[in-house]
Amino acid sequence: MNLMEYLESKPLIIMAIVFMIASVLILILIFIMYQKLEDKKRITKAASELVKIANGIHAGLVHFILEDKCRILYASKGFYELVGYSKFSAKKDNKITLLDFIDSRDHKIFDEFVKCLPQSIINSEIRLKTKEGNTLYALMNGNSTIGKDGKHTFSVVIVDISEQKRMQNTILLESERYRIATELAQDILFEYDILKDEMVFTEKYKELFHNEATILRYFSSSNQRRKFVHPDDWGIYLEFCQDLSMGKHIIEAEFRMKDKIGDYIWCQVMGKTIYNDDKRPIRVIGRLSNINTQKKELEALEFKATRDPLTGVYNKEVTIKKIEKFINGNRHSKHMLMFIDFDDFKKINDNYGHLTGDKILTYVVEKIREVFNEGEIIGRSGGDEFIVFCGNIVNDKEVLEKAEMLLKALDTTYEDKDQSISISGSIGIAVYPEDGLHFEQLMERADQALYYVKGKGKKNYMIYSPAI
Repeated sequence: MNLMEYLESKPLIIMAIVFMIASVLILILIFIMYQKLEDKKRITKAASELVKIANGIHAGLVHFILEDKCRILYASKGFYELVGYSKFSAKKDNKITLLDFIDSRDHKIFDEFVKCLPQSIINSEIRLKTKEGNTLYALMNGNSTIGKDGKHTFSVVIVDISEQKRMQNTILLESERYRIATELAQDILFEYDILKDEMVFTEKYKELFHNEATILRYFSSSNQRRKFVHPDDWGIYLEFCQDLSMGKHIIEAEFRMKDKIGDYIWCQVMGKTIYNDDKRPIRVIGRLSNINTQKKELEALEFKATRDPLTGVYNKEVTIKKIEKFINGNRHSKHMLMFIDFDDFKKINDNYGHLTGDKILTYVVEKIREVFNEGEIIGRSGGDEFIVFCGNIVNDKEVLEKAEMLLKALDTTYEDKDQSISISGSIGIAVYPEDGLHFEQLMERADQALYYVKGKGKKNYMIYSPAI
């Protein structure tokens, strides 16, 4: 008996087998359907989460077709909130393309992008127009996919950067204000890199000094700039360079430098040092100001306050202070004070007038200044009386030499038109410390010696002695 004959004789077994096969097929079909349903649930849930994320951030997600005038396929709730719409109100106002929400001045961005296809990445700054008519600055980033119809669908994130833009504009405005104020104030900004020993000035430095604005090895090459710095200020300038290289916290200095036409001008530098996290100095930021005008005005005021307006020598008050200061700083040296009185000067004023008398005083004082250097003090004590103070005299011989020099300068003739006026003077001399330890004592003794000369015929000098 073969298998077929056997099965024909057992119909119940056949039915059981068929039922089992059918049951298995049904179970498989149910499992497949269940899996598909679960996958759909997961996809739906993921899409829902993505929408929630997009709507939750202060930005918008937009899908649009570039070639269809940027027609919107999808826009998140966050996007509509940025521009002040809801999805319903936007549709009601017939705003169905991305360009409907973008400032017309920025439409060219998309026109240019069409020309750049097949470029797939878009990254641009745009301006959005809100429902209220306000302008928002936004950053648009995204990429594209190509559909079956060959059109480009872009998915972009649009982020509101209006606040950052406002801050940026404020910073730029303040920077421009500072730049203009700096130019008007004639200030030159500088930045010194301590580690590189490199100085960078703003371009105004080149305009003023006709030198390069960037100087490498600024401190180590400072001696090369000696010819540009006033000789009297060289030590101050070197100290300034050293302060820079050492990273002194606050740097201040005033010195004279040659400008582009070769004249020395007064400069004021002020800087502050910047430190790294290890508290080590790394940079100095500061400014260099042209203070030549202010300095000249100050010098003019100082000259006016300290000088005799007629002759230009020190006035009485300043003469006394300078002599006292010099003596206090040089107690162990020998000094001399010469007190001068013009001989018969009242007759000159009476015969030729006070105007001529003033001219004679100025003329003779100039001759005195020719024989005494700047370190020696020349002052007017009143009328036709003058003082010459010489410090750090070596010996008595030098006292006599200087007295002879002064007497010779006083013995002169003033020529004015057709007039020749003979002039002479008498001199009383007191020596520190023998004749006095301060100005008043020296002046009193010199006055006594002068009185003695006047009584002996004038036109001479006398050194004070107790015998007088």
